[in-house]
Amino acid sequence: MATNWLDTFNAFIEDTCVVGTVAYGLTRTKALAAFFEGSTPEKRTFLGLLFGLLASTEVVFPGDRSPYVFHTLIICLAQFAGGVDVSLPAILTVFAAGLALHGPSEAIQTLVVLIAVALLVEGFRKVWHRAPSALLAGVAGGAAQFLALTIRNSVLPLLGAQLLPPYSITTVMANSFGLFLITIVWKDAQTRLKSEQNRLEAEHVRTLLIAADLAALRARIRPHFLFNTLTAIAALCDIDPHKAQTAVMKLSQLMRRHIEVDTISLTTVDKELEYVRTYVEIQQVRFGKKAKVAFDLVDDIGSLQIPAFSIQTLVENSFQHGLEKSAGQGSIRIVIRRYARGVIYAVMDDGAGMNPVGIQACIPDESVPRHGLVIVDKELRSLFGDRSRLRILSQTDKGTTVAFRTPG
Repeated sequence: MATNWLDTFNAFIEDTCVVGTVAYGLTRTKALAAFFEGSTPEKRTFLGLLFGLLASTEVVFPGDRSPYVFHTLIICLAQFAGGVDVSLPAILTVFAAGLALHGPSEAIQTLVVLIAVALLVEGFRKVWHRAPSALLAGVAGGAAQFLALTIRNSVLPLLGAQLLPPYSITTVMANSFGLFLITIVWKDAQTRLKSEQNRLEAEHVRTLLIAADLAALRARIRPHFLFNTLTAIAALCDIDPHKAQTAVMKLSQLMRRHIEVDTISLTTVDKELEYVRTYVEIQQVRFGKKAKVAFDLVDDIGSLQIPAFSIQTLVENSFQHGLEKSAGQGSIRIVIRRYARGVIYAVMDDGAGMNPVGIQACIPDESVPRHGLVIVDKELRSLFGDRSRLRILSQTDKGTTVAFRTPG
């Protein structure tokens, strides 16, 4: 007798691991996840068929999971999980398996037992009027298996039937614990699913906030750029009206692109450089031979994504604060290089340059961006993180380099 109890206990420990693994696997299926979110009738039926296939292992291998009785255990879970919509397809699947393997007599007896189990569990659901706790599920699982034993050992023999194998009272305790364990895993899965949904919602809100912030930043760049360009054209009106007219036409091209560009999206490097070249043409009308601009680029970066107007703002800064304040000729060099960790974009000029105090003032610690470099810096940080922030290197009378990095 002691040996039998030891064997039963060992089997219980072994099969508890199986039950736990099955429960964990069920909570990872798309059908069950869809059920948690309020699935369609078709998906609930599919979930019932899935439960039915699991429960049919008791018909194919009777007593193999002893002391658990797997088909009553799974039907209890199906009824708790989704009511009749889920349990009925599961019961019919088990009935079909029994009919195919053992004939109509034993299949009908199994059908009677499982219907009685489902009705009892539905009674537990109705009494509590809420989602089952693990303790309630455990009680229901034990009660359902006790009912199954009573029907097998008392009711069916009175009708002239004998259903094998003759399950013992230990199956009541095993099924009670099994449904308790499965419900714990199931509720943990629900908690994790809700947590993931909350995380995704928070991420979506964060994305919307970043998009709104970028739109607001870009809206500040536009009037800032327009003011600087119109000031440059105004200076040409008295000196060279023809050049001023040419600059106005170029400005109209730029403003058309300002209107066309989505204010919350990135743009390709090719489109940004096309925009920069048009801007440079306006400035060279004004500066003449005083300003030389060179593009030092690699060939495989045209389709990369960067913030719209980012390079243009750096070039604009070089013209306004570098070459304009320089007494003699000046040059601007736009460089793009690909490295193992990303792509480096740099705008270098040999203009007036700045001292350390001036560099610090370029990107002050302020909550509201007030000029182009600060706006570009904040935009880069929002899109790519702090590693993409603007870097400024400058020396008085030697020029300035402003650079940033993006993934690539």
